[in-house]
Amino acid sequence: MMLLRRTAVARRSVSTFSIQLSLQRHLLGAHEDFSMQNTLFRRSHQPNVDYQTSAVMSLGLPKASVLPTAEEIAYGFNQYPMVESATATKPGFINVKLDDEWIAKHAVHVAADGVCPRKAAHPEHVLVDFASPNMGKELHVGHLRSSVLGDTICNVLEFQGACHSNGGMPTSEAGQRVTRVSHVGDLGAAIATLLVQAVDTSDNAANDLPVEFTTDSTTVVTLGQWYERGKHRLGNGDAAFKADVDRTVLALQRDDGSWKAPWELTCAVSRDAHNRLYKRLGVQVHERGESSYLTLIPTVLEKLKSVTVESQGALCIFVDGPEKTPMLVRKQDGGFLYATTDLAALYSRVFGWENDPTAYDRLVYVTDTSQSLHFRHLFDTAKLAGWLDKRPVQLQHVGFGLVMGEDGTKLSSRKGGATTLEALLDEAALESKQRSIVAEADHGAIGDAAVRYYDLAQHRERNYKFSYASVLNLKGNTAPYLLYASARLQGILRKANVAAPSWNAYLLSVNDPTTLLSSVANGWHPNERALALVLGQFEDALLETQHNWYAHQSHPHFLADYLFRLTSQFHAFYETCHVQNNSSRLVLCASTDAVLRRGLQLLGIAAQDRM
Repeated sequence: MMLLRRTAVARRSVSTFSIQLSLQRHLLGAHEDFSMQNTLFRRSHQPNVDYQTSAVMSLGLPKASVLPTAEEIAYGFNQYPMVESATATKPGFINVKLDDEWIAKHAVHVAADGVCPRKAAHPEHVLVDFASPNMGKELHVGHLRSSVLGDTICNVLEFQGACHSNGGMPTSEAGQRVTRVSHVGDLGAAIATLLVQAVDTSDNAANDLPVEFTTDSTTVVTLGQWYERGKHRLGNGDAAFKADVDRTVLALQRDDGSWKAPWELTCAVSRDAHNRLYKRLGVQVHERGESSYLTLIPTVLEKLKSVTVESQGALCIFVDGPEKTPMLVRKQDGGFLYATTDLAALYSRVFGWENDPTAYDRLVYVTDTSQSLHFRHLFDTAKLAGWLDKRPVQLQHVGFGLVMGEDGTKLSSRKGGATTLEALLDEAALESKQRSIVAEADHGAIGDAAVRYYDLAQHRERNYKFSYASVLNLKGNTAPYLLYASARLQGILRKANVAAPSWNAYLLSVNDPTTLLSSVANGWHPNERALALVLGQFEDALLETQHNWYAHQSHPHFLADYLFRLTSQFHAFYETCHVQNNSSRLVLCASTDAVLRRGLQLLGIAAQDRM
């Protein structure tokens, strides 16, 4: 049964920066079977159509009723101030063209207020677990993805707030309290292998490896060399070496102090190297290693007694039933595993513990997709143990694909070995300099930004091919292209005959910029209208980035795509519309600068004043 409720919807106040949500709110009242999931509008490139929805076709109406229903709903849309015209087309699409004056007002509204972080009355407290390298190893290209994706997800959460989908309308008013954690590996077999090898001076000397293990002589490269040598010995079946490694793992996990000094040195050297690269990439994260949960592990294993089974001396959890491979939480020798410390961390985050008393509302883990099964087992164990019955915490694994070479194989260095993240960034800086993208003083920053942006611009769940030519391209969806637009905007400001030190100051100095821009909207050049429309879509890009429209999966590439559209439209506008001594067009420039800078900031990239 169709139930049209135009009058009720017309009285509803729409206080949002989102065009998409405004249109959906109008549509929701038009039929009793409409929901947030089946009323999405899509941007349209058809002439005189800005948005289109196929919502009516999702209602399961008789074929003969679809188009008449769409026509009736479209007719009702024409009463809304934001709509210039709404029509229905076969087989049941509703097409909407937005009002030019409304677009102008909305664009300035977004640039003035929509780029400001939200305040929260009752925010969620979210923990995002990302980066999380092993101590004793250099960061590699896999850490690039986890680090920049996790950092960007945090940026957007902090800025935007949650979109709750408990059957109601998503909200974007509640900014989040976000905790950023790097769950570093500092207890397992990897660091034990390194430590045992590091103190074996005779083997190191015989293999031309450093023999001194001191603060002054040890680097993260040295640590990596020791680890690789130790791994080689394990692979060759060195039984005595393996026994030493196993004993060292237990000693570290029991915190008996026997390896305290070399362990602390390894962690300190690794931490300094990792933080140096995080700084280059603009990544902010707080280290909290596996070792910080040591005192909690016995308590957690006790809490898991109802779901654990002892098998051949090991403690297991048969998450998928007795016929499937279990998740091991304690080895035969009493040692712990990766899963054990992850469960302890999860318990701590759900209920709070001495190293962090916060009981979080949502936990987000950012790792490559190969760990999807591990995190499913982890989350299912929390459910089986009844933890989530006591506190219904949202658990989310945000998986990502791999960084590949241009030939589709694993990315490697020019010498044929595995590519470290530092080598990747250094090469990008060198390529930037050789391509004369920017002045020499800036090529390092441009290279780092280009690598970060290119990663974020890719679909998170897919593998992608890395090439410096693509990463540093001045044309296309790249950081150099966007940064050139930010620099161009500053050049326009310097040439403009205005007494303002920044575009933000200019926008504040204009007497009623909203009225100024809307007053000329009826005589707009098509590229003026197109730019204003894209500016007004900033909030939609953020909602799509954070939740992919109710799929509840973070996808930063949507924000990158939006900034590319904005930048492309700005360039088209600038090439066709004279801006000097034209106040309304300067307002559009100021609005573009505000949105572009905020978007770049959310992606962790600093805008450029000159290029």
